[in-house]
Amino acid sequence: MSESFGVTAYDPYERFFGSRYRQGGRTVYSLDLSVRELVAFLPKPDPNKPLDNSDTQRRIYPEHARSFANYVEEQEDWVCPALLLRGPDIFEFKRAIPEDTGTTQFGVLGIPKDAKTEIKILDGQHRTLGFHLAWEAMTAEIQTARADLAAAKSAGEQAVVDHHQAKLDKLLARREHLAQERVSVQIIVTDDPKVAKRMFVDINDNAKGITGSVRSRFDDRKVITRALDIVLGTNELIKDRVDLQLDRVSGNSTYLLGAKHVADILRALAVGNGRVGKRLEQELDEKDIASEFEEFTAALVQAFPELAALKDGAIDAPALRQKSLLGSTVMLRALAAAWYELKEDGWSADEIAEAFEALAPGMVAPVYPDAKDTWFATGLFPSNESGAISPTSRAQDLKRLSGIIADWCETAPEWHRVV
Repeated sequence: MSESFGVTAYDPYERFFGSRYRQGGRTVYSLDLSVRELVAFLPKPDPNKPLDNSDTQRRIYPEHARSFANYVEEQEDWVCPALLLRGPDIFEFKRAIPEDTGTTQFGVLGIPKDAKTEIKILDGQHRTLGFHLAWEAMTAEIQTARADLAAAKSAGEQAVVDHHQAKLDKLLARREHLAQERVSVQIIVTDDPKVAKRMFVDINDNAKGITGSVRSRFDDRKVITRALDIVLGTNELIKDRVDLQLDRVSGNSTYLLGAKHVADILRALAVGNGRVGKRLEQELDEKDIASEFEEFTAALVQAFPELAALKDGAIDAPALRQKSLLGSTVMLRALAAAWYELKEDGWSADEIAEAFEALAPGMVAPVYPDAKDTWFATGLFPSNESGAISPTSRAQDLKRLSGIIADWCETAPEWHRVV
């Protein structure tokens, strides 16, 4: 009677449970890999490898991959769409059950160990690199924790030993948890680079990217998103005036802002021109930010008659954009950042509202390219012969604009507008 010892090193194939079907006239194998299996099975993409005409992928951006690695490491509820690979007809597939759907067979997929480099990534190179980076980072942390634990044991300090043991246990548990979670992988059988390039184009042409407005509304792990959800349902100035899908509002759009712009304003009210890092994510409260937004918009309505008219329905967003700089999402965000600066300097909401009133005469749009015009002289408006209705939106320009507004709240300018 023969005995199986479970030794696999001599098997020329690596074997996985999977399925086989047809798509677009090509054979496709579908399987799932644990993260541990994925980093062992798929070579680590090299962002420094020069591209040539035979490549079927675009350039790798290391920071994008690193961002995904951080996401996988930090978010236990991470999600990842299927990785799409391609390879020549080198696979062995054995049906495990005779039944199928008529179009799909279920069985065991054998992948030659010495041909793994022939399998290329068609879609998902940044995610694949991200998994490698996350696994490497976890392994490095575990190695450091083991060394720290060994040093603590040598020193004989039990409290320190307990601390490092607990840290090591936590790291090991996180890696094991990740090792048991799985990622879907699809392998399309083709060895023609021209076909692979065409598929890559088709994938990206048919993909619908997510807008900033949708991202701002959907990611409720972010404190700004949770605050956005509150103000969208309660604030009278923006009620029914926010585009929930698109990031651009201009011309005849009936919306005053996109959801992304409201999120940008909320962020400016919370941190000015800064960013919400990990520590602030824990410290900030969405209800406080939403309350600040209510106070800010109340001050805007008090200070600027055009916004009061918009709130009351006397004018609409397109009319506001044509006659006032307050129809500019950039200007509203700069006012929010200036509000934050002034609050940090000890100003009250009433004091800021009164200072904003002094700016009201200067909010007439458009801004013409005339050096005598108070706004154009700031250098923050594009030179447009027909007039500009919004400042430039670059980060450094926005920071400068909010600083100018804060300064003008201290000492109102003598307005000179070319109209």
